[in-house]
Amino acid sequence: MPHALDGIRVIDLTTGIAGPGTAVYLADQGAEVIRVEPPPHANSADPAADAGSGYVVQNRNKQSMTLNLATPEGREVFKRLAESSDVLIGNMRLAAARKLGVDYGSLQEINPRLVYASISAYGSKGPYAGKAGYDRLTQGFSGAQYRRWENGVPVSTGIFLSDPSIPMLLSYGITLALLQRERTGRGQLVETSLLHAAIAMQMTNLVKFENSEEPLRDLDMPAYGIYRCADDVYLNVTALRPAQFHRLCMVLEVPHIAEDPRAKLPNNGPRDFREEVYPVIEAVFETRPSKEWLRLLDEADVPVAPVLERDQVFYEPQMVENNMFVRVNHPERGPVLSFAPPFTMSGVDPVDHQPPPLLGEHTDQVLAGLGYSPGEIEELRAGGVV
Repeated sequence: MPHALDGIRVIDLTTGIAGPGTAVYLADQGAEVIRVEPPPHANSADPAADAGSGYVVQNRNKQSMTLNLATPEGREVFKRLAESSDVLIGNMRLAAARKLGVDYGSLQEINPRLVYASISAYGSKGPYAGKAGYDRLTQGFSGAQYRRWENGVPVSTGIFLSDPSIPMLLSYGITLALLQRERTGRGQLVETSLLHAAIAMQMTNLVKFENSEEPLRDLDMPAYGIYRCADDVYLNVTALRPAQFHRLCMVLEVPHIAEDPRAKLPNNGPRDFREEVYPVIEAVFETRPSKEWLRLLDEADVPVAPVLERDQVFYEPQMVENNMFVRVNHPERGPVLSFAPPFTMSGVDPVDHQPPPLLGEHTDQVLAGLGYSPGEIEELRAGGVV
């Protein structure tokens, strides 16, 4: 069967995580993704040299060509590439993109059908437009670091928030733009930012009723938490509904808590009820090992799952049986496990995943496809263009 994005050519002109990650989402569905990178002499650091975890994950299934956009010849090659492409993903600041002639306005004149996907830190307007930014900065700026340690210091989320979410959000925007192009014949500019992604990932938390003075707060239910068991394994329990909370209390052999009138109120009672009950539940969980609690809670249909160490996640049967990771064989690092596309489609075959390319591995192949002869390619290489 054909892949969903067969025949779609994508230029990956990005650095970092969000941009390359977006291109991976498209490559995973069959798009031809050409990563354009500076030649070694134009860039002191070869991003593929150490094949770190980020590079391996963010560049599988891609081709790599080197191109020095600071030269007139390099910009001419790029224009020819843009003419034959469907999508460009970029995260340069606008001034730098304009200087190199790779901004949306310049490329739209060359290829009106091009879908140009642009990533910024804070958005293209407003007082922060044009500023450099990173995931951690937008976590704090978006309110995602609202929790505080006892000393008042904000708590980090512990993982990147904006960078990994942009590939999901922006690949959605790109495919919508491609769908509209089928109807109109024209491409368009699709924009997103690290800040907007961080806000979108808090979709149920950042909700403000403007006529209400009630502050935003987390769930304060008495059985919504992490509990340590006798074997030092932690379990997540989310008995959010009254019936679930009642069954949990029966398993824990604390029926008096389930019968407390406060447990019948919305969200299993007020904050003081949680503060009173939570330590009791914690103490009970510490009396038995995790496997025993998992069995008992599963039998009672109480939502529960263990808190795994990261090394355990790759081989957990639930993940394995649902193909949540893919394995690629890197020529230098050997077999590498990384996330699989987070959805499946019944009407297409999965892509045969390939490891990330070496720097410039496909330069000659791409240039030949653009009509350059072997002699012209050699001239470009001798001139430091590729």
